[in-house]
Amino acid sequence: MTGGSGKEFSPTDPFRYCPADGTRLGETRASGGTTCPECGRSWYRNSAPTVGAAIVRDGKALVTVRGIEPEKGKVDVPGGFLEVGEHPVEGLRREIQEELGVEAEVEGNPVLLATHTYGEEGNWVLAIGFKVRIEGEPRPADDVAELRWISAGEVDELDFAWEHDRRFVREALRGDG
Repeated sequence: MTGGSGKEFSPTDPFRYCPADGTRLGETRASGGTTCPECGRSWYRNSAPTVGAAIVRDGKALVTVRGIEPEKGKVDVPGGFLEVGEHPVEGLRREIQEELGVEAEVEGNPVLLATHTYGEEGNWVLAIGFKVRIEGEPRPADDVAELRWISAGEVDELDFAWEHDRRFVREALRGDG
């Protein structure tokens, strides 16, 4: 795989050059990190954090249909990538406002933690899922093509983009009953 410059790139291989000063980096540690011999900074390829919402109302869960790649047309849950330094709860509130146009109240601690790859390059993601209550009637916006309220009996029939979202929705519906 190559980037725009034609140089080899892998989202899972350790950095080879220091992102701060361009110095060739030392050997990779068992943790996957490496240290710059010039500036002393350590660099890691970490999973990018994402947040997702399990929204259940009247025995049905709200799922979204992706309007963009990757996995365009497949089902997932409302949410997305955190911004740099953003708290997961604040990020999820922001994502729900962007994608559904409603205010959200996050209920308690995360109920899902999963890792998976995202996109053609296989970037690693850490998915953090919360139970959420929303105020108002959601409408698809941003990168959401469609909204669906589904029952427990429909979960296994849908083409989910990521299996952890299927499990997340199934558990949320089980816990609502």
